[in-house]
Amino acid sequence: MDALSVTLISAVTSGAISLTLAWVSGRQQRRDSERVQRETRTMAYLNPLRWHTAEVHHRLSLYATSVDRDGCYPPAQVLADPREMEGKGADWFAGKGVVLGSSVWMTACLFAQMTRTRHDLPFLRLAGNDDTRLAGLLQKVHAAFAACEIYYATQSSIGTDALLEPEGRLRSYREFCDLLAEPDRRVWADPVTWFLIAVAHGERRPALQRALDALSELSAFLDDSLAGGASLRARHGAEIHRPRGGSPVTGTGTGAGAGGDLGAAAGAGSGPDAGVGRGRVPSLSPHPIPAPGPDPSPDPVLRPIPAPGPNSGPDPVPRPTPDPGPRPGPEPGAGPGLDAGQGPDPGP
Repeated sequence: MDALSVTLISAVTSGAISLTLAWVSGRQQRRDSERVQRETRTMAYLNPLRWHTAEVHHRLSLYATSVDRDGCYPPAQVLADPREMEGKGADWFAGKGVVLGSSVWMTACLFAQMTRTRHDLPFLRLAGNDDTRLAGLLQKVHAAFAACEIYYATQSSIGTDALLEPEGRLRSYREFCDLLAEPDRRVWADPVTWFLIAVAHGERRPALQRALDALSELSAFLDDSLAGGASLRARHGAEIHRPRGGSPVTGTGTGAGAGGDLGAAAGAGSGPDAGVGRGRVPSLSPHPIPAPGPDPSPDPVLRPIPAPGPNSGPDPVPRPTPDPGPRPGPEPGAGPGLDAGQGPDPGP
C-alpha cells in the first residue's frame, strides 16, 4: 500500500471518528439540556404548590383546634354574610377582617397552584408513577373542598382570579382584597367565605377534617418528591415562641404574639395563642435545658486561692486553718493520763 492510500485512509478514519464524537457529544448535551429544563419546570410547579399546601393546612388547623377546644374561632367571626364585604375599606381588610380575608386569599392561591399543576402535569418530569399519584392527590384535595360546597369548577375559577395577567403571578393579599370589595368579582369567592364563616362558628367540622387530611397527604407526597423536610411540621413550628415574661407552658404574659395577621387580630397578652389564634398548644419544653458552661456559683472553699501580691489587700476568701500536725507526747515523769506541762492534781 503506497503512502497516498495510507494518508487517505487515515484522513477518512479521522473524519469519521470526529463526526461520531461530535454527534454523540451534541446528543448528550441536548439530553442534559432537556433534563435541566424538565427539572426546572418541575421545581417551578411543585415547590409553590408545596408551600401553599402547607400554608392552607396551617391556617385551617387553627380553625379546627380552636373549634375543638372552645367551640368557635373568634378571630374569623367578623361577618355573617360575605356580602358584608362590599364597601369595606383597606383598614378593615388590614385590621378586623384580616383573618377571614387572608384565609380566603390563601385558599384561592392554593387553587391557583393546583390548577396550574394539573394543566401542565403531562410536561412535568416525575420519578416512577409519581405523576399518576400526584394527579390522584390533587383530585382528592379538590373532592375534599367540593364536600365543603366549594365545587370543582368554582375552585378553578377562584384560582384563576388569584392570578394576575399577563404576568402570571399570584395576586398579593392587598390586590386580592380589591377583588373582594367588588360584588361582581367577590361572588366567585363567596363559597370559600361561607365555608370559613361556618367553621368559625363551630359548624362543618367533618368537612374541615376531610380537607385537612387531603392536604396533609398531598404535603407528605411533595416533601418526598422534592427530597425536602416535613413542611407541615416546619410551618407549624415557625410560630411557636415564648413571649417576654410569659410562662413556657401556658404562654400567658405581657408579650404580644407573633404570626402576622392572626397576631394582629387576636391581640396581645395571650402568649403563643395571640399569634396564631386560640387553640394552639405550644410545644416548648416546660423545663428548658441550660447551655453548658462554667458553674456560675462555685463553692468558695473549692476555688483556687490566688497567691498574695505585694499590693494585695486582705484575702476576701477565708483560708482553711492549716493542720498543726501531731501533738507532742507527755513529758517524762508525768503520770498516766496527764498531758505535757500539766502538774499533778493538787487534790481537795
